[in-house]
Amino acid sequence: MIILNSEEIDSLVDRTELIHAVEEAFRIHAAGNFAMPVRTHVDYRNKTFLSMPCFTDSFFGAKLVSLVPANTEKGLPPTHGIVLLNDGTTGEPLAVMNGATITALRTAAVGSLSIEYLADQNASRLGVIGAGVQGLHQPLFACTVRQFTSIHLYDCREKALQDLAHKLAALLPGIKISAEKSSLDVLLNSDVLITVTNSENPLFPDDRALFKNKHFAAMGSYKPEMREYPEAVFRNLSCLLIDTEHALHETGDVITPLEQGWISAQQVIPFDRVVSGELQTAANENNVTFFKSVGMALFDMVTADLIYHKARQKGCGTEVRL
Repeated sequence: MIILNSEEIDSLVDRTELIHAVEEAFRIHAAGNFAMPVRTHVDYRNKTFLSMPCFTDSFFGAKLVSLVPANTEKGLPPTHGIVLLNDGTTGEPLAVMNGATITALRTAAVGSLSIEYLADQNASRLGVIGAGVQGLHQPLFACTVRQFTSIHLYDCREKALQDLAHKLAALLPGIKISAEKSSLDVLLNSDVLITVTNSENPLFPDDRALFKNKHFAAMGSYKPEMREYPEAVFRNLSCLLIDTEHALHETGDVITPLEQGWISAQQVIPFDRVVSGELQTAANENNVTFFKSVGMALFDMVTADLIYHKARQKGCGTEVRL
């Protein structure tokens, strides 16, 4: 068995390969060739432990996540995690990997797939709201599937916003990087918009005209009380695409529109139907598409499997005997 830390995982990543791996995960999901129990959620004295197992025909394993909010007062990350990968035939443990890095990479790959399948081929202006970990990874993966000429950024934290702009300018030479003054400015200057925030209130005005001729990748709002988008967005949709049925009860950007009648249950469609070719188009007369992701263990497993095999090929990782 090998152990792979964050730096080793990053060194092995080829974004195009990873996007294809996550694309295959959607096909596995569409075909039903997997088993993924509802994640176990255990709370004890303001600490949370999550277990997210998943089986496929080739491999299985789990992502294990701890959440300790009090860590922020100590200057420590509130969330830690590992991904355990097992051989699909023998059950032998193959690898233990940094869970935060695997999560960051597969989430960005998921967002980029929504752009590849749903965004206008001529889209040239990318918007990103949120300057956290995903604020960096999402545009890097998005620029792998589209030739964006400009990226427009916003975060309410000015230092985080400027830091992100400097990082992206160094990593994406030739693309104009702009730090905007508001989320509305980003919306107005984007053909494709990625949101990666934990906002509990919509980021934009409730005006349907603002949301036409765009693709939205809603990658934040991971709790029922969180919402990044106003009613107007959902009134413009022919369908709302979700990465997993867990979104129906995990995120306010699906729960609230359904409860309020802004969309119907029949309009909420699994994205794997697009990837598999069953659904040919998700656009309508407003030329707007909307994808909502909450993530699932299947994404973690296909990413871990890809990274493991690349590590073996290149001799990376620390070998351990159990």
